[in-house]
Amino acid sequence: MSIFEYDQEKHMKQEREAAWEEGHREGLNSGIMLTKQVLQLSATGKSIEDIARECSISPEQVKRILE
Repeated sequence: MSIFEYDQEKHMKQEREAAWEEGHREGLNSGIMLTKQVLQLSATGKSIEDIARECSISPEQVKRILE
């Protein structure tokens, strides 16, 4: 590639898109793991407050996951 073919704006856009996609994937994986943890703790009979404390989330978030 010659220096005349390089498009910095296009390159930066591609870098941003790749970073966004990676972050999105990581966020989805994190959410799936949290959901599994909440469901497992709920299955053991733990209270919503205990689950929230163990998962470092609010009781409202636990309720939304369990709905």
